[in-house]
Amino acid sequence: MYIALLITKYLKRKLAPMFAALAVTLCTAMVIIVISVMGGFLNMMRQAAQTLTGQVTIFSGPTGFAGHQEIAKRLLAEPDIEATVPLLRSYGLINIKIHETTRTVEVVGIEPASFNTVTSYESSLYWTNQHFLDIWKKQYPASGEMSPTLKQRFDDIKKQYENLNLDEAGMTFKIPSIWEDEQIKEGCVLGIAVDQWNTRDTEGKYNVSNSAIGTPVIITVLPLTLGGSFQSLSPAKAQFTLVNEFKSGLYDIDANRIYVPMAQLQKMLDMDRKEVWENFDPATGEPVGKPTIRSDRVSELMVKGKEGVPLAQVKATVERVLQGYLNEHTDTASLWIQTWEERHSTLLGAVEREKGMLTILFAIISLVAVVMIAVIFYMIVQQKTKDIGTLRAIGASRKGIAGIFLGYGLAVGVIGSMLGLALAASIVLNLNEIQDLLYQWFGFKMWNPQIYYFDRIPSELDRMEVTIIVFCAILSSVIGAIVPAIRAAIQDPVESLRYE
Repeated sequence: MYIALLITKYLKRKLAPMFAALAVTLCTAMVIIVISVMGGFLNMMRQAAQTLTGQVTIFSGPTGFAGHQEIAKRLLAEPDIEATVPLLRSYGLINIKIHETTRTVEVVGIEPASFNTVTSYESSLYWTNQHFLDIWKKQYPASGEMSPTLKQRFDDIKKQYENLNLDEAGMTFKIPSIWEDEQIKEGCVLGIAVDQWNTRDTEGKYNVSNSAIGTPVIITVLPLTLGGSFQSLSPAKAQFTLVNEFKSGLYDIDANRIYVPMAQLQKMLDMDRKEVWENFDPATGEPVGKPTIRSDRVSELMVKGKEGVPLAQVKATVERVLQGYLNEHTDTASLWIQTWEERHSTLLGAVEREKGMLTILFAIISLVAVVMIAVIFYMIVQQKTKDIGTLRAIGASRKGIAGIFLGYGLAVGVIGSMLGLALAASIVLNLNEIQDLLYQWFGFKMWNPQIYYFDRIPSELDRMEVTIIVFCAILSSVIGAIVPAIRAAIQDPVESLRYE
């Protein structure tokens, strides 16, 4: 009873322990803020990595593999698998006609609707009708400045923009009527950071007036033989209309990829299904016999597991099914399996290590709270020597004396960590609002959206991490009080009563 009474009394009357509590508050808040920002950044990167990547991917070399339909059929018969989608991946050159810029990109052939069942492709499409309507309103002349004929023409064009469905265009590769061209039959979707003319404003938003959307794009690729050599020195070229752009959140993808219809890319790379002749007359060079049907080839088969099925289980199912197929088809090209985490392990691993390193660094800095508590409590023990002697003289045990100061340290730790948690939560949950306020007052931005690829500062409070940090802060306070508590407990009561 007397232990709790004395702890409460000391907390009310002593100013020094409040400085110790303040140290615990600041250290706790600092570690929580750092780990929350880094954790938010890591989670945002993980979400971006999953946007255009299947949970598990079966992939081959650059020449692709046949039989993906049979593999997909077997996978879909498994209770763990929800959907599969093939895609074709190559590298080539693109030329954006409006800017006359040429660069190397990753050319990916997809079937958008099925691709969206395995990934979040549709949500990555950036441009909407509203972007074009907003810029159109700025360019639309006042009614009084136009003749009736010109006004009718502008109204017709405006109506076309109002009916412009860019989501549908991105999901079908169908060219909207306003951009139709007799020579170009299909559309494509470009990574938003591929075109160097795409610039961002102070809020990190792209300006549609700088985009090449609606203009022709020429794609050039080199077909390969099954042996991996060039079929000829003449590359395959095709024209597409840019019908939308995508932003996944991973700059390396958004700055180096273009999506085109898979069937068209298969034709360009000579990987489509068709009849081929294997026997030729040596005298005439004419084909003889009957042609054989060559199966189409793809580069990858992406797989999505059903809701609630662990990633490791999905991978194990894919491995089992694929191994069964390969045992029956020994002539199949070499195939490998990767989860989305393994595919992006280099990037995500680097961010995870940075998060861990910063957390450890700030945790070490936070040891100052332990030292401060130890010093302050040592001073309190020195000041309370006579009180300690009195308590011992009236029957208090050494354990009871130690309990007073350990409880004192525990109380300081609880108060400081709770205040630190409240401070950190108020900052983390309002980090972007605080930045906007600082920008209004001082014109300073910690997180410039024109430099960083994410529009807002990522931050996320993780309950488990916060609980561990708070527990460690309280434990540190108790540890800091151990030495002073032991010193108080071992003092001789007679010498303590004589202490001046």
